[in-house]
Amino acid sequence: MIGNLTNNEYIHHFLVLIMFLFVPCAMPMGINSSTKYKVIVNFGEPTNYGEWRVVNDDVMGGVSRSKVNFDPGGYLVFKGNVSLDYGGGFASVRTSYENWEIGKFNGLIIKVWGDGKTYQFRCRMGKNLDGVAYRHYFQTNNVNWQEIRLPFSKFVPTYRGRIISDTTPLDPQAIRHLSLLISDKQSGNFHLKIAWIGVY
Repeated sequence: MIGNLTNNEYIHHFLVLIMFLFVPCAMPMGINSSTKYKVIVNFGEPTNYGEWRVVNDDVMGGVSRSKVNFDPGGYLVFKGNVSLDYGGGFASVRTSYENWEIGKFNGLIIKVWGDGKTYQFRCRMGKNLDGVAYRHYFQTNNVNWQEIRLPFSKFVPTYRGRIISDTTPLDPQAIRHLSLLISDKQSGNFHLKIAWIGVY
């Protein structure tokens, strides 16, 4: 008997104390590897989002329109109206040429707040802005911010909207342009907020 505890009760309490002291030390520290990422474009930092410009279907006679602006809340707003008139039907925004140096990563991750519509994230390799575009679809909601992962292995090569098979897979080391696009006959107004773009 120790105090008001029997020997067996004392041993039990001692073992519980030891468990609480040592179990936390055995747990993994820091962020789980599956959630690690590196931000490469942060729209909350004016010096870290580079140059973005709009490219709409007026380049082929369409009348869709869009614009981008940087909200003081720390995100880019890409919005406008997609029209299917005159053979058009897309709106996009893209970066200028940049060596992103992301060859050692598995994919892109984006933080967005959308409108329920489906968008494309696109990558181009090299300096040719009219060459092959590698696309990955992502679905948005209009409820909250989403962090969406886009594996490089799932990007599909396209040329002017058509999937092509006689080209090389996307090489992340060679990516020089990033873009966001809405098309696929989703006519009407659209509104997409992007907080940042990263790699994982």
